[in-house]
Amino acid sequence: MAVLRAIIEDFIATNEPVASKALVEKHNFGVSSATIRNDMATLEEEGYIAAPHTSSGRIPTDKGYRVFVDQLIQAEAESLEIRKSFSELRKQFAKTLDLLTDLDERLETSAQLLAKATGEAAVIQYPNLNSVLVRSIEVVRVANNRALVLLITESERIQQHLVVFPKDVSEELLAVLRAKFNAVAVGKLIDDLPALLRPVLETFSPTDKPIAHVFFDGLLLVVDSNRQDKIAFAGTTNLVRNEDQFAGGLPSLLETLDQQKDLFAFLSKVESVQPKAIIGSENSVVELSNSSLLLSSYTNQGEELAKVAVVGPTRMNYSKNLAAVLALAHLLSKDIED
Repeated sequence: MAVLRAIIEDFIATNEPVASKALVEKHNFGVSSATIRNDMATLEEEGYIAAPHTSSGRIPTDKGYRVFVDQLIQAEAESLEIRKSFSELRKQFAKTLDLLTDLDERLETSAQLLAKATGEAAVIQYPNLNSVLVRSIEVVRVANNRALVLLITESERIQQHLVVFPKDVSEELLAVLRAKFNAVAVGKLIDDLPALLRPVLETFSPTDKPIAHVFFDGLLLVVDSNRQDKIAFAGTTNLVRNEDQFAGGLPSLLETLDQQKDLFAFLSKVESVQPKAIIGSENSVVELSNSSLLLSSYTNQGEELAKVAVVGPTRMNYSKNLAAVLALAHLLSKDIED
């Protein structure tokens, strides 16, 4: 295992096949060069490393990376290197993100920060807030026949939609709309609102019912916005810079990343709140078979909302990227929970 780890770390650092002589000279294993050669032969026989072409050196296989990353993830709580990097990156991310309040701006900026910190592509899912509880429904009159409908959730997200009524509406009627809809909605799941609130329309007089319908329709648009399968993405130039690492598969990878809905669905199928790596041929999506994804979830009170991920070649700096993914996921979780 020590030899495998050394081969992977040296290959990540140099992008050159690693020979036994170089291992003996660089690392103090305390054994003979013959032992190292025997270990490398065993690792190759068992599929953890391979010889590219006729090179005397060896490079890691997907199987070798898998063992390496599993150990890295299992040890991340005890790893001083990862914890130090996590702490520094979290502070660095927070300096920028603490100044932003709009969800779109926060997630787009988060993706840019993660791509810059890792040198890979960054993908951040928008949270699925259908399972979040409603704190209140508010209405703000902006003109005689116009008002903002606001949906405020327990995760502190505020969404709004401007509605135009068929006639002027008094403050008194707006107050009645707010009271009646809140009486049913507060404390309920966003996803349940359409079915729960539709009967409320029948409590209004024939004169006020058209106004209530416009208000209800505006609220439905706000609810539907929580169902968008959307991602924030940054770092295309990082992938292009390492094009030779993707075995000719970069164009199809970029096309897959552009198909946000497909990528959102792929990330959603990964069931893990804990950090996870999907390496090379382990990817069920063929276009990702020459890539690695390192991801973690950001949460609301322990419940997963969405994923934070970096995408890059299998020869990526897993230790540094793990720290960055964890730092951003932790920061987004804390922001939502606060």
